[in-house]
Amino acid sequence: MKKIFLILLMLLCVHNLLQAQEKKIKTGIIVNKDNYQLYLKELKDLMIPADYTIISNGLKNGWITVPIVKKGDYPSPKGYAAATARYSGKCLTGENNQLFGWVAGLPFQNPKNGLELAWNVQRRAQVTDQMSFYGHEDFYSKNGMQTGNRERNINFHLYNLYYIGRHTVPPVPEFPNNNDGIRLKESILMLEPYDVKGFTMIRISFEDIERPDDVFSYVPAIRRLRRLTGSDVTDPMLGGDNTYDDFEVVRQKITPKMTFKILGYRDYLVPKHYTRKPKDPFVSHNCYQMDWEIRPLYILQYNINDPAYAYSKRVVYVEKEKPTADLYGGECYDQKGRFWRTCGLIPHAKDSKTFDANCWYGCLYMDHISRHTTLLDMYPVFADPEATPEAFSIRHLLKEAR
Repeated sequence: MKKIFLILLMLLCVHNLLQAQEKKIKTGIIVNKDNYQLYLKELKDLMIPADYTIISNGLKNGWITVPIVKKGDYPSPKGYAAATARYSGKCLTGENNQLFGWVAGLPFQNPKNGLELAWNVQRRAQVTDQMSFYGHEDFYSKNGMQTGNRERNINFHLYNLYYIGRHTVPPVPEFPNNNDGIRLKESILMLEPYDVKGFTMIRISFEDIERPDDVFSYVPAIRRLRRLTGSDVTDPMLGGDNTYDDFEVVRQKITPKMTFKILGYRDYLVPKHYTRKPKDPFVSHNCYQMDWEIRPLYILQYNINDPAYAYSKRVVYVEKEKPTADLYGGECYDQKGRFWRTCGLIPHAKDSKTFDANCWYGCLYMDHISRHTTLLDMYPVFADPEATPEAFSIRHLLKEAR
């Protein structure tokens, strides 16, 4: 009797082991409402926090599935790759976090420390040197996390123009007569609904890390131009969960006060890169329906070291295999060290040959205190001829709004 019990126990252990192996997340698996609980522990381990809460909620409600696909091979933009090969070996960092010797491309192909990786993130691959995005935001309240009912939506147009580090669109590698040391100009114009139409913001970022950005905003409701602080741009944008410093995970400028640490690297389950808009319906309540792949990512921590700033630290997840420093997401912590906001990024594949507007990518933002979420999807116009220095004025943007 004892032998029979031991044999049955052994068979049960073998069965459980085989079942556990069958439930391992791998290429070809599709996680859905019916089986997600079998994979939930592994999903939590493999997904970054920015994705897990929203995606697991979507699986629970049957709004989405999570297909696991083969890891993709995404080449760097041709001009960016050439600039990386030409200039990366000449880059150095200074005592106050400065970057020396950078002209264009990725500064450090094999980052040795957190500061070098942070500069890679700051100079990560962009498809072209001037572009615009037509974007759409959906807002969901705490109740919307359960019902999937949308609170409101906003449409906008964003312009983006790099003055230095240019690698594809002439002039290369820098705009002539850039005497102010401008690195980047960015502007956003709200198109609809009517109550926000005409709201604009312009941000001018300088290469000097000790010089705060210039940030201006026009509020049509009061017909006034406001100057905002350029060293802390963390106010949520018109009721959403995305802030200007959190755009595309992190737009925050590196400062002399900051310190950085690579916490390690390992495999994560992340959205694949999209070269085309996914098939409809790709937005399901407050989730995206997309394919997922397993990739090795760096885990990089930013220590802000500024009590006047909204966050005490950030943690971001950075591409490790290819020299682009693509971001897949990140989380932000308040000044008391509490988990606050996250952003998960669905990246677009970098193809500088097509210069079309069919590419797509998006962001999943969440405030984990209020349980409020924002979905942001964007359709870029590569090498947009309208993204000229003249586009970065309130007068020009208001003319477009009309």
